[in-house]
Order: sequence, then C-alpha cells, then structure tokens
Amino acid sequence: MTLRERTAFVLYKPQQAGNIGSVARALKNMGVADLRIVAPEAPPNSRAAATMAVHARDLLARAAIHPDLAGAIADRTITVGTTCRAGGYRGHAAPLRESVRELAALGTDNRIAIVFGPEDRGLTNRELKLCNRLITIPTAPEYPSLNLAQAVMIVAYELMLAGSDSAAARRAAPRFADAAAAEAALDRLAEALVAIGFLPADNPEHIMLAIRAIFGRSGLTAREVEIVNGIARQARWAAEGGAATLMAKRAAGRKLK
Repeated sequence: MTLRERTAFVLYKPQQAGNIGSVARALKNMGVADLRIVAPEAPPNSRAAATMAVHARDLLARAAIHPDLAGAIADRTITVGTTCRAGGYRGHAAPLRESVRELAALGTDNRIAIVFGPEDRGLTNRELKLCNRLITIPTAPEYPSLNLAQAVMIVAYELMLAGSDSAAARRAAPRFADAAAAEAALDRLAEALVAIGFLPADNPEHIMLAIRAIFGRSGLTAREVEIVNGIARQARWAAEGGAATLMAKRAAGRKLK
C-alpha cells in the first residue's frame, strides 16, 4: 500500500461548499481517495461543492461524514494536525516536507490522517490534542494563511512525491496503536495525574497538552498503550488508598507486587 493509499484527509467543520468540492478535486489530482468530513457547516452534496469538484464528484460522493473528530480518526495510527501559527503548544510543528519524509519512512503498516481546520480559524488546541504530530507549510511570513483547497493540494502533492520512494516505504518501522486506543489511554493517564495531584483539577489540559506532545513525537505502540494504562491504574490505586498499603508492605519487608 502506497503512502497516498494509507492516508486519509480530514476536513474539520469546513464552512464553504466550494472549498469542499475543490478539496475533492485536489485529492483526485494527487491520487488520494480517502476524504473524511467532520460536522460540515456547508453541505458536501450541494451544487456548489459538485461544481468545484468537477471530475472528482465520485470522490466527493464517497466522502465519509463524521459527527466528531475522534470518530473520524479512530482507525488511524498517526494523526497529523495542520497549523500556520507558531508558539505555545504549536512550537513543535515541523515543516511539511520534513514531516512527509518521516511519514514515508514509517512503513506500510501505519494508517495516517491529515487534519485541516475550518477556513476562518484553523484547528484549536482542543482539536490539536487529538493529533500526535503537527505540520506547517512554509509561506511568506507577511501572509501565512492558505486557502483550504490550496493547503490540501500542497500536502497531497508532497505525499505523492514522498511515496514514490519505495525504499523508504519498505523500511522497518513500528506499528502504532489506533488513535482511539491511544486517546483512551491518555485520558486515563490525565485522570490519574489529577488524582495524585500532579495536574490541577480545574485545568488539567494546560499541562496535559505538553504531555500529549511528548508521546506524540514518537507515537504509541500497542504495548506502550498497555504500559500507559498500567501506570494510570496504579496511580489511581495509590491515590485511593493504595499508597498506605505499599508503605505497610515496605515496613514489614514484604515483597511488592
């Protein structure tokens, strides 16, 4: 399976039907067939969308519509968010070409999602927390914002070029866990870190976004998801009285299990 064939393009809350159609056309130009649309504000089946799609109306008709982003990426093992802004939680965003080369080198077992935000604001931190990588398209600093279809075309083009390197695609690489399993594990970890007082209960996401970024740089394998779940369970157990049991065992010289 080529890089393009294992990559889904996800439009989160697109606002203009014409842009949805233009995205479908761009993807068909670049040989990408998996288009997913999350909670669209404009109807994807409208005349405006069909007109802009031109000969990609079949791709537009097959596009999967999802009510939320988590559902749209649940079967993906690598989720890549797009941003034109820097700073804060977006400081680890990597240039597009560099990122695509890395994706091409991750082997054929990993399923990828590239997520694009609404035309007026892009992806917020709430959506970016579901992404384990961030990319940015280098532009003139005076006007970094790209039209949605333009951004999709550039990313799809780079995927097409990178995917032609068959040697990179054959390179051995870890298979990461599905996004749904990884996200559930990180949610459990967040709850456990609140329970032991590491994260503030009133705003756990402030630090949790940074923790997610740490895990996202390498991705989580199925085994690593099990380890995160185990850490979360043990931390919750300790917070709920298990720590006293541990101390008593240590004092008595008993073996810890």
